Amino acid sequence: MIYIIFTVFGFLFIAFGCSQAKIPIKTFDHDQIFINIYHDSLEMADNNNVLIDRYLMEPWIIVDGCLYSDEKVVFVILGREGEIRGERLACYKYEGGKFQEKWIDNNRQLNPWKILMCDVEGDGRPEVAVGVWKKAQFHPVFDNRLFIYAWEKGMIFPKWLGSRLSSPFLDFNFWDSNHDGLTELIALEYQKDGLKRIMAYEWTGFGFRGIAILGKNLLINSIAEFCFEGRDFNEIQ
Repeated sequence: MIYIIFTVFGFLFIAFGCSQAKIPIKTFDHDQIFINIYHDSLEMADNNNVLIDRYLMEPWIIVDGCLYSDEKVVFVILGREGEIRGERLACYKYEGGKFQEKWIDNNRQLNPWKILMCDVEGDGRPEVAVGVWKKAQFHPVFDNRLFIYAWEKGMIFPKWLGSRLSSPFLDFNFWDSNHDGLTELIALEYQKDGLKRIMAYEWTGFGFRGIAILGKNLLINSIAEFCFEGRDFNEIQ
């Protein structure tokens, strides 16, 4: 009886426990295909969650990633186990049911920690936004910076390499906070008193200009913890 119970328990653990233990960093749904980004791999599955392809990242791990669906590519930050930031940017093509490496950046000085797609110009041509941790020429201490890259002919090229925003920041995203059809840069920044605020920036053509404080005196550590609903952009001073 004990052996039977153990066997059944073991089966349930294998069937359910292990499958639930592997949680993707991000999941994207594109053209009836799911692209799952895990720390150790990229996976492609159909609508029935049947695995189509898996691309293992050994000896790397994935810190973060994003999808450019128009070009059928996945951008990822590659790093090492146990490190909170990554080492390199990489790009993988997904087409014909297979992942294929396009390139891995050789620049190991960026210490990237977040990557996502954005459209700072509002022209329908997405850019790649990368949070990095490095020194800047006019601010020679390690700190979080925001780099914006343009995509052209299968590669990314620097569009704007920011030395800093109006205040030191620890997280960022892009969101149409004033409902004008253009996405603003949303940054979680430190106030002088050590508390935090949510700041909105607009693209000026050569950089970002702060336009509104969406929240202040906050005790959060990521933008995901902030509730944007019910806030009137125009009423924020």
